[in-house]
Amino acid sequence: MLGEKIKGGAFIVRQKSYLLSLILLMCFVYMPPVVTYADAAPSFTLNVTNNQVALGNELQITVTGNDLRDVYGYELSLNFDQTMLEYKGVQGGISGGFSIKPVLEGNQLRFASTKLHKVAGESGSLNLAIITFKTIRQGTAALELKSVQTVDSQLTGHMYLPNMKVNASIASGNSGDPGSGDTGTVVNPPIDQSTPGILKPEVKMNSVTKLATAIVTQVAWDNAVKQIAANEKGVKNIEVVIKEIPGATAYELELPTSAFAANGGLVQIKVTSPLGTILISNKMFKVGEITANSIGLRIGKADAGELDQALWKQIGDRPIRDISLHIGDKKITWNNPNSPVTVVVPYSLSTEELKSPEHIVVWYLNEEGKVVPVPNGRYDATTGAIIFSTTHLSKYATAFVKKTFDDIAALDWAKKQIEVLASKGIINGISDKAFAPRQSVTRADFLVLLVRTLEVDVSKGAGSEFADVKESDYYHDAIRIARGLGITEGVGNNRFLPHEPITREDMIVLTERTLRVVKQMTTDSNEEPLSQFKDHAKIADYAIQSVAVMVKMGLVQGVGGAIDPKGTTNRAQAAVLMYNIYTNLYK
Repeated sequence: MLGEKIKGGAFIVRQKSYLLSLILLMCFVYMPPVVTYADAAPSFTLNVTNNQVALGNELQITVTGNDLRDVYGYELSLNFDQTMLEYKGVQGGISGGFSIKPVLEGNQLRFASTKLHKVAGESGSLNLAIITFKTIRQGTAALELKSVQTVDSQLTGHMYLPNMKVNASIASGNSGDPGSGDTGTVVNPPIDQSTPGILKPEVKMNSVTKLATAIVTQVAWDNAVKQIAANEKGVKNIEVVIKEIPGATAYELELPTSAFAANGGLVQIKVTSPLGTILISNKMFKVGEITANSIGLRIGKADAGELDQALWKQIGDRPIRDISLHIGDKKITWNNPNSPVTVVVPYSLSTEELKSPEHIVVWYLNEEGKVVPVPNGRYDATTGAIIFSTTHLSKYATAFVKKTFDDIAALDWAKKQIEVLASKGIINGISDKAFAPRQSVTRADFLVLLVRTLEVDVSKGAGSEFADVKESDYYHDAIRIARGLGITEGVGNNRFLPHEPITREDMIVLTERTLRVVKQMTTDSNEEPLSQFKDHAKIADYAIQSVAVMVKMGLVQGVGGAIDPKGTTNRAQAAVLMYNIYTNLYK
């Protein structure tokens, strides 16, 4: 029978507050600085999060140093209009260092930070401070970055006079005046930021494009990552909450590139917006792959009217989401099978859908307007939402599909399973109306079905060719990928025998191996679960462990007290196994 082969630092901290203040005093008072001018490197910028803000709301100013070289400590001086702005607080400070309490002297704010030990200073770009003010009077508020003093790791001082100025317009209402600028904005009031691991940035909507944007600065991101502890798996979880702005048709979260580019340990990011939740990780791009300072993750409503009439009718008023990544106004392409994105879109079932929620499906709408089924797309009753995972970003639609076949009406044990999988695009009939449930499944067809159900990543690499599998065969890619992943080694002599009916034990072996490789299944089992089957002694040695594991997981039950390892598998049986795997993965 055919079978598968198988830490002396320069400073010592004893009296923390006193000594650290003394260090700063040494750096910035007793040591004469070397004076340089604003047009010399490095450079400094002063940015306001929004130049139009409602009275009573908060305003944030970010001070950034660019082209820095060996900055061990620094002090900045900022002038602001006390009649219009009330100082509320400051975030920031040098990495691995200490910041003293900001000093307010009339209309001037001074903020200083320094490292603590004999280490190198910071180089490159650095957000020196994010300063928050409350708006207390209408009008135009002026702010000026007067000076920045730095000290390098050799305790050489430098002074820079940037003379950077910005203005902020304070109005009585929440809406910006579209006539005062090129677009106009609607600003969402700031939210309490006191909860570690949860960021709630201010949201600003462009009144023309209806795009609402929330920005998380580098300092805010670094602080969040630093404050939150990793879980038992070494993963840090951060949530960013974007509040709703009436009229917005899309929401964008702008994050520093480091939030996407595989820096440090694994960070999982939950982006919660009014249009849905997106779960991403900091491993979406390779380090250095993106050179921009920030990337925008956008989720918006897509117009079903752009689709052909038949497709539009099938989707109806169900949600369509356009999910994309942007650098400025430019959309960028992303596709990374090693860092899948999970999307959760709230959805209320109709009366008809409540009867068969498993028939809620998700479609990827490609550039040609054609639909491509997303096998893992499903309705989750616990959260009341549509959930799916993807390795590329595009437009995704929800639909309700009830597919059936004329020749499965009497199969009480398989009818539902076949209909659900066919509706999701996981299995197909031999024609539009016929499924041929009792037809034997070939080894090639089963592997194709398995790869499709478990969404095996085709980029993982392919194995060598089997002598009896041609490149032109429809099953060629599935079999070669499976060989590359160690799922199959064929039956010997470099053969796979693609057209032979697959035995039940080989079906179980291939399934168990694929679950281990693709879904990182770690379940083990001894032979005890097999004792319930009267023909367990007939199971081939190479298949015993796989069968035991699948029985223990409840994915294989047997028939009439027997496992029938040498019997062949028909299309209905294969569909039931795939359904059991599918529901087990997503229950």
